[in-house]
Amino acid sequence: MDKRRNDSLFFDIETTGLSPDISAITVIGCCDGDSECIQWFNEDGFSQKEILSEFLTYCKNRKTLISFNGASFDLPFLLAKAQEYGLTDTLSPMEHLDLYRELRRCRHLFPFGRFRQKNFEKYLGFSRKDSLSGKQVIKTYQSWLETGDNALREQVLLHNREDLLGLRAVFQLLCYPALESGEFTVLHASVRDASLQAEIHLEHPFPVPAQLEKDCISLEIQADRAVFHENLTEEGMLKHYYPNPKDYYYLPEEDIIIPKSMGTFVDKGSRIPASSSSCYSKFRPEEAFLSDQQAQHTFLAHNICYLMKKTES
Repeated sequence: MDKRRNDSLFFDIETTGLSPDISAITVIGCCDGDSECIQWFNEDGFSQKEILSEFLTYCKNRKTLISFNGASFDLPFLLAKAQEYGLTDTLSPMEHLDLYRELRRCRHLFPFGRFRQKNFEKYLGFSRKDSLSGKQVIKTYQSWLETGDNALREQVLLHNREDLLGLRAVFQLLCYPALESGEFTVLHASVRDASLQAEIHLEHPFPVPAQLEKDCISLEIQADRAVFHENLTEEGMLKHYYPNPKDYYYLPEEDIIIPKSMGTFVDKGSRIPASSSSCYSKFRPEEAFLSDQQAQHTFLAHNICYLMKKTES
């Protein structure tokens, strides 16, 4: 994830409306992982071609654009304007990382309902000096054109700059999909007090402590360390959840799963499609498992993936 910042740009735009056909670009801003923000400001209301051209030139040696919901708004808006003015499109060949789309599948893990950048910023403790809403930014820009009051210009630029800095903060939350993808190292695993406990090292540290719980599984996370717990069943077994329940049938009477390819060998009345909560096998955590870090990693990756899934209704 850090490597991606070396040739990446966080970017955000301000406009006079939602449609590129009838609206104008007022500000284009960008920054990388560490540098100060660079901003291009439409000084007179008629300079969007010039600021867009400068931004496109600035981007041409970068590989990745990072935004929040930019795939739906910012990027299509810029591409439409580039086409309108006959400018060379340097954006389409770039990878685009939309944090809104990347984090959307984990939205149930965050303690807020509205899925906006500002909600993530508040969750991370990012404090804004800017207090303008999107609609207020448009009105402030229009007032700047009418009055030339530099204080209004600075308010618009501040809003864009804080969007960029907030975006850079939200980027840290890619630790969630990274964890779900198994990007961690097992440090130690042991069985005690009728449960498996495993300590893991995360490749992407969590900026805010987190605790995830589901059924008999829990994960306590602090920065780049996490502790996984799973209670043993009454028979002293662990449940190993599989990430592809659509490929299995569950046999309730026997509490086992079978591949769907074997379904013809089982009476239809004895099987049901497996769900994420029933798609597991059981095993005893004996010495062979406790001394095999690869086996532990596979088990933990699958069970953490299950833990992070939305609970079935």
